Amino acid sequence: MPIDPWRPCDPESGDHFLIFERRFRYLVQDPGHQLRVRWMPTVLECPVCQAEHGLRLALQESADLLVQAQCHRGHTWPEPRVERTQFAAYSRIRAGTGAADDLWPVEAGFGEEPPEPIDYLHQLKEGWGYGAKYLGRKAKTRMKAQVRRPVKKMRQKAVSEAMRPVAAGLRTAWAWQAGGTEPVNKPRAKKAPAPPKTPPLSAYRKAYGMNAPKKGPRCLVCEDTGRITAPGISIPCSECSGRGPGGGE
Repeated sequence: MPIDPWRPCDPESGDHFLIFERRFRYLVQDPGHQLRVRWMPTVLECPVCQAEHGLRLALQESADLLVQAQCHRGHTWPEPRVERTQFAAYSRIRAGTGAADDLWPVEAGFGEEPPEPIDYLHQLKEGWGYGAKYLGRKAKTRMKAQVRRPVKKMRQKAVSEAMRPVAAGLRTAWAWQAGGTEPVNKPRAKKAPAPPKTPPLSAYRKAYGMNAPKKGPRCLVCEDTGRITAPGISIPCSECSGRGPGGGE
């Protein structure tokens, strides 16, 4: 029965399901060491297609006696080489719920192979090389543009000068076909004269010897006296706050 790829992994409930992109290693006791137990990490592979990458391992402690394995091609088999206790300990370590006693299989080499170390010096060299090539291409492009731009302008100008008589002939033929000839030099339209400026009112008063009208009071309520007066009433003006030139506070 194939392993469900969406099967959840719950190590606390005894349900372990792990997918490995890199190669998976199980532990085998080294027969060359009799006095001291030594474990040898061995790569697990599919017994049918010998696939080493993309393996799936599952174990349900309440129902499975052996760890169930499946490759990416769909081959499924019980795997007695992977011990249940070691696989359960590794699953708890992967889930972050493992104890200190679960670390020894990982330290011995059990589990998925670690990724290859990153060669930062090589990547820096490749980055500098790419940057230098990029800047060189940009500089070369700018130099070519400086040379090609004047040549392109001269070529366009030469083509325009050469095609000018052809264009004139085509315009004449089109004008004859339309029923008349188009004048070569069209007279420019004359601009309309600007309208005369109207003099201001002060100029008229000055010409006729008229005096300028006197300005009225700034406050129309108290007429700049600062107070409102009536028979038996004299109060400060509320519009100009009683500060008129003729009185007020």
